[in-house]
Amino acid sequence: MLKNFKFVVGAALVAASQLAAADTAEVKISNLSLSVSGGDWWYYLPTEVNWVPVSAGTSVGLNNPSFADSATAWHGQAASSSVVDGASMATASLTAKTPNTNLDGVSALAKVDVSGGQSGWSFAKVIDNQILVAKGATITVSMKVDSLLATGALSQGNAYIELCSTDFTTDTCLPANYTEAVVFGDMAYSGPSMLTASWANPSTTDNTWAKIHIGLTASAESVAAVPEPSSMAMLLAGLAGVGIYRRRKG
Repeated sequence: MLKNFKFVVGAALVAASQLAAADTAEVKISNLSLSVSGGDWWYYLPTEVNWVPVSAGTSVGLNNPSFADSATAWHGQAASSSVVDGASMATASLTAKTPNTNLDGVSALAKVDVSGGQSGWSFAKVIDNQILVAKGATITVSMKVDSLLATGALSQGNAYIELCSTDFTTDTCLPANYTEAVVFGDMAYSGPSMLTASWANPSTTDNTWAKIHIGLTASAESVAAVPEPSSMAMLLAGLAGVGIYRRRKG
């Protein structure tokens, strides 16, 4: 009986030394819209053409041990990636656009949930592509932040919209054309529920190319915990007590 008790206590100590609270990062957006106003009132967003790289996708990974998955798609098309290791997981997804639109109606998710010393990351790239904006026109992107949370000291979540001037080689991205929602660690998100960014064609005589980036990122790391001194002392005291009882009984 004593031998069995020692084994149980020893196993409990080992298990306690490997325990870690589940850490989570989650970012979810919906109601994405791309609109244009002013000037000649139009834009052209190329899709499924061989002179522009595939513009959207998902990628996820766990690190200890490593698992990874990814998917690519044209913007406005559905894509998803997911990996699982025991109780830990990382997932990312993009929904399809509303029919006959370029981006309207797309939603996206990036989520990581890890424990037991595992860590992971998740990316949902909604779009990374060129957009041709009519002379004098302004494009505006908006999306609803449905969920943005991070639990655990080493977790983070982020959703962003960035619009940049480009010459197809170099992007010039200014703070005025960028917006994001972000949380770190156990910080609660207190920002706006809608993110909006705009870019105005500075030329009144020429149609001009710009660059559009929209995406989500999430990451979390669960650090294996060492048992609290009080818990360790109680377990050891219990084992010692059984030893004393055994000797007395003998």
